[in-house]
Amino acid sequence: MKNGPPRPDDVITLPQAANLLGVGPTTLKRWSDQGRIPHTRTPGGHRRFLRSVILDFRAVVDPRAGAAMGAPPLAVRMGDPAEWVDRANALADADRMEAALVSLRATSATWGDVADEVLNDFVHGLRMRHREGRLSEGTWRALQRSLVRSVQRQAGRLRPRVAGPVAVIASPGGCAGPALVALAEAVLREAGYTVLDIGCVDRPGILEEIIAEQRPHQVVLLADGEAGSAELVTRLHGIGRAAARRGTEVWLAGGASWPMIDGARRVASFQDLGRLAARLVGHEDEVRAAR
Repeated sequence: MKNGPPRPDDVITLPQAANLLGVGPTTLKRWSDQGRIPHTRTPGGHRRFLRSVILDFRAVVDPRAGAAMGAPPLAVRMGDPAEWVDRANALADADRMEAALVSLRATSATWGDVADEVLNDFVHGLRMRHREGRLSEGTWRALQRSLVRSVQRQAGRLRPRVAGPVAVIASPGGCAGPALVALAEAVLREAGYTVLDIGCVDRPGILEEIIAEQRPHQVVLLADGEAGSAELVTRLHGIGRAAARRGTEVWLAGGASWPMIDGARRVASFQDLGRLAARLVGHEDEVRAAR
């Protein structure tokens, strides 16, 4: 049993959260199902909430008045990702990290928006503190694992469309950060894609083989560093030629400085990646409807 007073980042149960809000568990279930209050679930399916989220929610609106009117309150945002950096130790816990992500998604238009904010503000802020020696190696690694695990959980809840498009995610010539890969998968799955994560591809020719065998609609190449070495450029041209033969598009994403590759599309942000993917899924639907 925990000692001391409750902390804002404590994870609490449905009855505890409902009690803090002054409403019944059924009302809180309805609000959380509507995406108004972010929550996670245990392996057994039980809801869990962050005390800080519930307190913020209570401060923004009087839930009892909302319940009386039958109108659910607005979603509450658990701070901006730039502010998460100051709560790094708490967010090393995957449940707390996931609650923060769910809160951010509930107040964002798409997973593309979430991914850009998380990478540009939270991950970048953590990386800078780590380089400056203000964040230990152990905490840095724990936060990366927590973020990846949380995004993967959320991505796993996004169901691809039946007979929908297929995308291969890969990182040639050096590994992209695991958070980058996990967020890209969430963005594509939200658009309706089935995603095959190949991971780091060091052996030349392997992506060309996968393109020939799987015939994906897109190959999304990720990198978060320099991607312009002569050897890598040669490999990328080979991947581009193999994709063109199969009618597969190559998208270059992440924070890398990608070279110019014939037939490849540079995607500047995850927001753009999500829009592009959603547009192509919509086009596929129009084609099917016309048949």
